[in-house]
Amino acid sequence: MLSFRKLSFKRGELYLNKVLRCGQAFRWVFHEKLGEYSSTLRIDGHYKIVVLRQESDDFIEYATVGKIEDPAVPAFLRRYFRLEVDLAKLYMEQWLTQDHRFAGKNPNGVRILSQDPWETLVSYICSSNNNIARITKMCHALCTHFGNPVGHYDGVDHFSFPTSREITQKASEETLRKLGFGYRAKFIVATAQKMESDRLNMSDSDYLESWKDHLQYEQVREKIMSFNGVGPKVADCVCLSGLRMDDVVPVDVHIARIAQRDYKFSARKQDIEELQKEYKNLPITRKKVNYELDSARCMFKQKWGEFAGWAQGVLFAQEIGRTTGVSSEGTTLTQKTKLDFVVQVKEESASLKRRLSQTETVKVKQEDTIVKTEIEYSVTGRPKRRTTRNVEYVS
Repeated sequence: MLSFRKLSFKRGELYLNKVLRCGQAFRWVFHEKLGEYSSTLRIDGHYKIVVLRQESDDFIEYATVGKIEDPAVPAFLRRYFRLEVDLAKLYMEQWLTQDHRFAGKNPNGVRILSQDPWETLVSYICSSNNNIARITKMCHALCTHFGNPVGHYDGVDHFSFPTSREITQKASEETLRKLGFGYRAKFIVATAQKMESDRLNMSDSDYLESWKDHLQYEQVREKIMSFNGVGPKVADCVCLSGLRMDDVVPVDVHIARIAQRDYKFSARKQDIEELQKEYKNLPITRKKVNYELDSARCMFKQKWGEFAGWAQGVLFAQEIGRTTGVSSEGTTLTQKTKLDFVVQVKEESASLKRRLSQTETVKVKQEDTIVKTEIEYSVTGRPKRRTTRNVEYVS
């Protein structure tokens, strides 16, 4: 039986159901009957099975699987969840005062995690042109086939995330393609080979971390994009979540849509020319960057300040409107947010065309449900059949 301990924080600063399913971390398993999450985390250089649960909005409970309790776990979790950052204060004193569009967009405990840099890099290579459910499946497949057994909890076998050496020695492009990685297979193998060659006597993550000591953001992003299959968005995700560069704003299709729809943003010729000059000595950046999207990144950074990446995370979570994870039964759980509201409309003419009032204030009722999706995969990694049923969600 596990021995749980409390980790306290300011009320409303962290909700596991939100932050562990918002497309940041892909290896947390939700145990429905227990109401717990489990995963392996690398703590002081060694992987441990960590179990989390939450029944209050001002603390979570944690435990490790094993006879010996590790005193390093609470400090690690505080760093993992970045609990030194006051999310409510950021919202009230920075984002809301600098950007009126944040009115009504409370963070609701969505935080930027501090994840293992190497795992973050490989996980986000898997994210290219992909959805959260398939990214999750790929990350678990990497651990199961190429990582090392760590232990067992509630019917789930847990493994470490494979190092560059383990991927280089155990995996191949052919094997990864059979596991459903598609064209990403060659990128993962090539990235592992380059990391194994470049890191010398450092660990994968320590090597990535070392760049922060002497390089600026633009130079760090340039080096991350030197890995095969890594573009600006993936590199920015590694900077933000893996290297804790809080002002970095990854711009994907969702954030680009927000920039155009809500901020009426359009890159100016002058902005693009300035970026081109800035990247004069960064050949990989010049080759891979989309200057319009990069201009949006700069706009958001200037508007939201030193924690712009966190602001992006809040808007991203609300834009996708759902959170996803894996259950201990091997199913995919998708928490969908249903918004019931009534708005006033204006008739434009005698026609039936209508448009929403731009100034109307609406009262929104939020209802969360979880949909359980059972997916059976073929040997190629493609889903063979899918069934869904509604499951009651208790917040």
